Amino acid sequence: MRIQTAGEQKYYDFIQERAKRLQTGMIVWGSLLAVAFICLFSNIVITVILAVGGAFLAMTNIKARSELKGKLDQIEDKEEFFRQLIAPDVAEFSDCHVIIARDYILVYKDDIFIYAFADMEKVEVGIQGEVKKVLFLTDWQGKRHEIISAVKGDGMQREFDRIYKMLKERLGR
Repeated sequence: MRIQTAGEQKYYDFIQERAKRLQTGMIVWGSLLAVAFICLFSNIVITVILAVGGAFLAMTNIKARSELKGKLDQIEDKEEFFRQLIAPDVAEFSDCHVIIARDYILVYKDDIFIYAFADMEKVEVGIQGEVKKVLFLTDWQGKRHEIISAVKGDGMQREFDRIYKMLKERLGR
């Protein structure tokens, strides 16, 4: 991927950890297939097991890589999206892997999620006893999208509150 703007660089820096995990997965399945080829000359059973495992990991990894590349497909105006990522009003919360731009929020948990505020109806907080709080954006169909969670004593409460406040302001609802 050719990076041409500071906004693109910021986006690729944000997804870098996920991209590295996928790259590591590619090395693993490539190694499994290479070992399967070597075992072809000594033990056919091990060859089949390694080849099947390598093929499964390859399919899973290739699918995940294409999904990561397709994350930007949901963005209609990519130039504006990248401009917003470097705007002065953008808020980055690197400890919890969240970026809040004017019209979008980027979240990295197990995968990268990009949510447009125009697609969201409201901000909600789910409370699980006195132990855990979870911040959600709820879309117009009623589906909840987890943004961040904070467990009592984990040090994320302050970030949780700042993100909640910003989302309330951005949605203006």
